[in-house]
Amino acid sequence: MRTVSVAWLALAPDLPEPVAGGDAANASWVEASEALGRDLAFDHAQILADGIERARAKLEYTPLATAFCAPEFTVGQLRAVYEAVWGEALDARNFHRKVTGAPGFLEPTGRSTNVDGGRPAQLYRRGSLAVLNPPLVRPEAG
Repeated sequence: MRTVSVAWLALAPDLPEPVAGGDAANASWVEASEALGRDLAFDHAQILADGIERARAKLEYTPLATAFCAPEFTVGQLRAVYEAVWGEALDARNFHRKVTGAPGFLEPTGRSTNVDGGRPAQLYRRGSLAVLNPPLVRPEAG
């Protein structure tokens, strides 16, 4: 007997709470890193690991991370998305330089916000760029 596993990768912000039903007596969202540590059936651990790696890689060469921000956002808010997906703290100054220096990646709105009580931060929106070249390279895991 053979078992075929089919996986779909979907990235979506602000998903509703899942509802249990059918053969799923319990339903809940879990952190991807937490799910990797669980004992999963068949080859599902490898499928999950491959999906996580695919999502992390997409952030390197696409503006996908901006979809997880409000229509207008600060570079710090965008950096928080990268840090959450990559699981690594990023140097704020280098990140700012790279994302604001990539033509077409971000568009300044001309407005600013004072979200943290410090110096006002410039607001940006997603630019028209579809592929980042050069890509934003993740830090080495460690």
